[in-house]
Amino acid sequence: MKKRLTLFLVLLFFISAKFSFSQKSNSFIVVYNNIPSKNYLRTNWGYSVWIEKEDVVILFDTGTKATLLQENLMKLNLDPSKIASIVISHQHKDHTGGLEMVLKEVKKGTKVYLPNDFKSSLKTEFSSVKFKVNTKYHKIADGVWLTEVFMNQDNGIREQALIIEKEDRLIMLTGCAHPGIAEMCESVRNHFPDKKMQLVSGGFHIMHKSENEVIQISDKIRKLGFEKIAPSHCTGDKSIEVLRKEWGEDFIPLNLGDSYFF
Repeated sequence: MKKRLTLFLVLLFFISAKFSFSQKSNSFIVVYNNIPSKNYLRTNWGYSVWIEKEDVVILFDTGTKATLLQENLMKLNLDPSKIASIVISHQHKDHTGGLEMVLKEVKKGTKVYLPNDFKSSLKTEFSSVKFKVNTKYHKIADGVWLTEVFMNQDNGIREQALIIEKEDRLIMLTGCAHPGIAEMCESVRNHFPDKKMQLVSGGFHIMHKSENEVIQISDKIRKLGFEKIAPSHCTGDKSIEVLRKEWGEDFIPLNLGDSYFF
């Protein structure tokens, strides 16, 4: 009986370890994505990333379904009440669907950074948090920046990206990159001319591009100095495979449940 109890406790330990994210400072984990990686998390169309930088927690986008985001956070042992800031890349449901749920969990004074075209009744419903409308590059925490708000000239979609700064290196996170992933990368490169571009990760929204167009975009990103690439979400399966081939060992799969330490 004692042996069975010991075995049960050991199994319980390993199961709980598997279903939790042992977060170290200076890292991020994809908590919502339509591309699976860890089978104990639930996939669905959308995107969200949990970031920790010097013990400050930032949530980048909130996925589509609030209940699913909540479930994934719980399985990873991530507590929404620890979130200091929320960044919404753009006003599409697959990036804002869990926002209301998260706002109910965060502490008073939590900052919510929105692109300048964001319209929602949540701004008045949650007066305890600080909604901030962004238009230009600025720092939101030590080593964390928002880009300017870019606009797609064809459809008017406005979108911002998030930049993580670690010493002389930068990591760029995108939601969908509707205004153009190469154009957004170029802006970041120009704004931080003395920094090394370590990684660009997130949705690239090039699923409708031809293979040649994807290669041209890939070449431009590489020429801008980006060392590694981690396309996901709305990039498109075929486009992801083209990028995987083009970047080789510098291609990093960062899908649901995958983490990156910097």
